[in-house]
Amino acid sequence: MNHNLKSLKLAAHKPLIGIGLCLGSVRIAEMVAMTGFDYVMVDMLHSHFDKQAATNAIRSFAHSSAPVPIGRVANNDPGQINDLLDAGALGIIVPMVGSSEESASAVEAAYYPPLGKRSKGSPAAVFYGDDYYSAINQVLNLIVMIETPEAAERVDEILSIPGVTGCLIGAGDLSFIMQQAGQAAEFESIVARTIKAGKRLGVAMGISVGSPTDVQFWWDRGADFFLASHDMGILNTAIHSHEKKYLKMDVAVRS
Repeated sequence: MNHNLKSLKLAAHKPLIGIGLCLGSVRIAEMVAMTGFDYVMVDMLHSHFDKQAATNAIRSFAHSSAPVPIGRVANNDPGQINDLLDAGALGIIVPMVGSSEESASAVEAAYYPPLGKRSKGSPAAVFYGDDYYSAINQVLNLIVMIETPEAAERVDEILSIPGVTGCLIGAGDLSFIMQQAGQAAEFESIVARTIKAGKRLGVAMGISVGSPTDVQFWWDRGADFFLASHDMGILNTAIHSHEKKYLKMDVAVRS
């Protein structure tokens, strides 16, 4: 198999850490490609990427030493899923999945037959090699997102569809919804139950996090992979740090 056609290896024995890209910048993607993150999520949901920029960003990661490129579609649409896979994504994240039917639809769009119905002819074979068509079904990471209390209650049916390899719990949306419903105290409990259900079904479980402390907390409770912020958040933090460093300097006043 072409060595660039690598899986995220979601069953790893260490936390897998990735970040998101949403600013639409291929230059930022090229910089992230030089890092040691396990994966990068090129985001089409909350982002400034169009199809061409997302394709170019994903191709920045199409070499063996780069983070695994995973694309997040804006919705569970076969055309969008195919676009990101044709660009060279080795995984797809599908947001707001709430039923087994929605999981099955994502599987159908993401995989070649016999598991799915994806159309052959991908431009990804140009740079991954002729074995792309025979190998991609084995290395593909199809990750569905659980982001509502209702979806968490249906976790077994959502994750039991063959071809679903991972589940990313959208902690931001889930926490926000539960706060608005007056159920904030139940957040950690519902996440822990969701992780436990996924592990029982043999599905790798991930969660979006805001700090290394969060990684340790959820790793101890069974989570496998983590989405640690995005380029906009990282840049915003760096800009304000840079601002403080220079604008709060203690310098002598000129006479």
